[in-house]
Amino acid sequence: VSEDDNNMEEYPTEIHDNLTAFEKSLGSVDEMLKTMMSVSRGELLQKLDPLEQAKLDLVSVYTLNSMFWVYLATQGINPKEHPVKQEL
Repeated sequence: VSEDDNNMEEYPTEIHDNLTAFEKSLGSVDEMLKTMMSVSRGELLQKLDPLEQAKLDLVSVYTLNSMFWVYLATQGINPKEHPVKQEL
């Protein structure tokens, strides 16, 4: 979106704000993933008690499934009719 404002005619201008917010959100997710992946999983789990470990695992799985849901939608596949719905 921010790469070149001259490309605005490639998509409806009324969704520009939504695309900008989406791009910002993706940047936030990218930063969080980089932070999490900078430490080995074993190292990270050593610092957490069992309940926090379980929460981390649940959040990780939910996040991956949600990202796949978004990917399917961007590919024109209805995620509600895909097996990933049962995963969520």
